[in-house]
Amino acid sequence: MKITIDAWEKGLKFRDGKFAGVLEPGKYRLATLFATEQVQKVDLRIRTMIVQGQEILTADKATVRTTVLAKLRVADPAAAVLKVDNYASQLYGDVQLALREAVAGRTLDELIAEKAVLGAKVLGSLQLTASTYGVELLEIGVRDLILPGELKAQFTRVLEARKQAEADQISRREEVAATRSLANTAQMLEKNPALMRLKVLESLEKIARSGAKIVLPADFLADRKES
Repeated sequence: MKITIDAWEKGLKFRDGKFAGVLEPGKYRLATLFATEQVQKVDLRIRTMIVQGQEILTADKATVRTTVLAKLRVADPAAAVLKVDNYASQLYGDVQLALREAVAGRTLDELIAEKAVLGAKVLGSLQLTASTYGVELLEIGVRDLILPGELKAQFTRVLEARKQAEADQISRREEVAATRSLANTAQMLEKNPALMRLKVLESLEKIARSGAKIVLPADFLADRKES
């Protein structure tokens, strides 16, 4: 019996039910006369696993539903097949448990603010565990963080209130700045009568452009010394 191991695979050879070694990519002939040989192929390519949404309670008792993506590859095909019944199912359950622990230790506000950090935390907590059954865990990212309808509406209102408060604060800052500028201008004009008259003339010019008739006292442009 002939068998081919492709470039992205390795083969686990079993003779009479016992593990007999790892086969590299290539073509092989299996013995069938004096022993029964079988080969189980293991795909070594990077794959993506979607860990579907599960409802988890946060530290402040809010319920959230999370979905994560995990990128992985088999690093040790013998361990992946011999140490666990199904390495993909094993990793799926491990990710769920690690995610539950990570979410339960954070408040809702922390989760939303640290969504990217959450995936990194789960990754760090699982890499060593996954390696014990031959899997290299490359990346974990939180794809969805879903809030219940009522909580989502409440959170939206909180965000809107925060944005309005920020806008009001900016407006107050601008008003204070404008008032301070007017106060500085008033002090400058008070100390410089000539500048004051120039400002008055500029205002009068604008009024005159509208067609209004302006009458000025005879000594308006005369230099006067403040007493």
